[in-house]
Amino acid sequence: MLWQEVARSQDGVISRRHLRDCGLTDDEVRGLSERRVIERIARGVYLAGGAPLTYRARLWAAVVGTDGLLGFDTAARLWGVIDGDDPVVHVIVPHERRVYPPHWVRLHRVPVPSFARATVTQLPVTIRAWTLLDYLPTIRAGERSRLADRAVQRGWLHLHDVEHRLRDYPGRTGNRALRTLAAQLGDGAAAQSERLLHRLLRKAGITGWMPNYPVWAGGELVAVLDIALPGKKIAIEVDGWAYHSDVDRFRRDRARQNDLIMLGWTVLRFTWADLTERPGYVRSLIGRAAA
Repeated sequence: MLWQEVARSQDGVISRRHLRDCGLTDDEVRGLSERRVIERIARGVYLAGGAPLTYRARLWAAVVGTDGLLGFDTAARLWGVIDGDDPVVHVIVPHERRVYPPHWVRLHRVPVPSFARATVTQLPVTIRAWTLLDYLPTIRAGERSRLADRAVQRGWLHLHDVEHRLRDYPGRTGNRALRTLAAQLGDGAAAQSERLLHRLLRKAGITGWMPNYPVWAGGELVAVLDIALPGKKIAIEVDGWAYHSDVDRFRRDRARQNDLIMLGWTVLRFTWADLTERPGYVRSLIGRAAA
């Protein structure tokens, strides 16, 4: 293959190794550089003359300059998990590899198993779930909760992905944040969110509520409510993250909610994000309903 074809397939970027693979000697590479046929943009990395140094070209320069894998923030952008371009390109390389990356590259020396490797528009990246597991611990807690919630809703991330990472890579940086996510995604999410709601109700001075309240009609159990104010027929339900991805649960809860409304109950639903990021809104809405 001609070196021009290789460069064209990589948004104008080509490495010295690629040039050698195409049959060029070091003297010929030097000659191309001196005549500005190619322009050196990093150690051992060139841009074909006249080609613009676009964002994708920078990504290719980072990849061919390190023989690495795009990950973390950069992979998250390529997967559409987050928006926009970032001047810093995040690349994963093995611990033992000696590389001299361009100045806009940030190296991450962490293991990546073969199943976690993929390509997006020909660029080598970590798969979306693995990318999320790397990226989520690097952002603030509130932002992390919102993104994790969206990831679960869209099927990008599942509890077993988090559990496998924690089990197989117990020493990884970021595992503390992932353990919190695992608790919020797993069976303990309901208990954790309900305890948080109890604290909010006590802080707001709202009384007369009962946890795990059964509602019966015609001798049949209609529902067991997370929280109930029986005297005012107010039902308060908390939806954990896993709730969004469970179609059967979603349908059952909607049918149950309809039954409660037909029995004269007011149903208030809150998410984990509501409890942790908008507690004032939760207290205010329950307070107004109770009043």
